[in-house]
Amino acid sequence: MPPFQSEYNPPNDPIEVVYEDAHVVAVTKPTGLLSVPGKGEHLSDCMLSRVMVAFPDALLVHRLDRDTSGVMVFALTAHAQRSMSMQFEARSTKKTYVACVAGEVKESEGEIDLPLIVDWP
Repeated sequence: MPPFQSEYNPPNDPIEVVYEDAHVVAVTKPTGLLSVPGKGEHLSDCMLSRVMVAFPDALLVHRLDRDTSGVMVFALTAHAQRSMSMQFEARSTKKTYVACVAGEVKESEGEIDLPLIVDWP
């Protein structure tokens, strides 16, 4: 996994659709790609803009940090966007994060409750 980057050099990976129906499309977001455009033309390449090439009606439901890879869900209708956005807001969706760490980890599981840094440019 690449370390945190301050310069924006997004990967050129093609969109991988993992699920699609009339209401939603789920795609795999690679590490290093913004979910939404940043401030400035040089930060316009993002998962949303790439998805909209194939799915012009795609609407954002949630985000993943630039250096986080994983599945992103986009709505294809306003009704689906409202419904899924409310589920994310109510935290009724289940999300699992897996972290890659360096060094020796003594415990088999645990919780880290520390503030994170802002990772967008």
